[in-house]
Amino acid sequence: MNSAHRRSSTASDSDSGFTLLEILVAIFIFALVITMVFGSFRAVFSSADAVGGDVAIFETARTCLGRMATDLGALVVSDYPRYIKPEFNHPQDPYRLVGDTTDVGGSSFGRLQFASRAHLRLNRDPRQGVCRIVYYAHQRSDGSLVLRRADDLYPFPDFEESADDPILCDTLLALEFGYIGNEEEMRDRWDSESADTDYATPRSVEIRLTVGTPSRPKTFTTRVPLHVYRKAVE
Repeated sequence: MNSAHRRSSTASDSDSGFTLLEILVAIFIFALVITMVFGSFRAVFSSADAVGGDVAIFETARTCLGRMATDLGALVVSDYPRYIKPEFNHPQDPYRLVGDTTDVGGSSFGRLQFASRAHLRLNRDPRQGVCRIVYYAHQRSDGSLVLRRADDLYPFPDFEESADDPILCDTLLALEFGYIGNEEEMRDRWDSESADTDYATPRSVEIRLTVGTPSRPKTFTTRVPLHVYRKAVE
């Protein structure tokens, strides 16, 4: 009687328990599920970081292009009959518009100089008036590239790059300007004091700005019509 009872109890305990193999399989499945769950979380957080970075880049580019459009919208040019075509040893027009390129860090970047009424008063300087604005790419000491905006009131000093010039945009990767004249042909250079442009100013300026990182570059393009311009010499 006692022996039969013991056999029945032992069999019941064996049927209700787990073997070592079953426990190991359960632990493996649990670890697999946890790995998948945390992997999904990492993917979500990585995507959120990327989206947040893109939002910051879009906002930076929007502010930069908006500032440039405002500056060009207040363009100042010398028009006829006040404007005199330059002759030999004749002083250049202080309100000339010059678009060229410059080498920065081994790459070519657009540079634009023009006169404008959109002077920004800095360092509590109360003066106002026509200023000369220059957009140019600048390499900082850490090797990063930024877009700076030089702003000098008339009479304009000789232009020199300066680390004190405000930064319009950091994480700069590329900067190009396109100039459209009366014939709707786009040029990558312009000089309103040159016979190549018939001493005229462009009718509009296209800006192509690339910012971000080399692995995630973002390019933004806008075209700014110039409401003030000088026609070609006839």
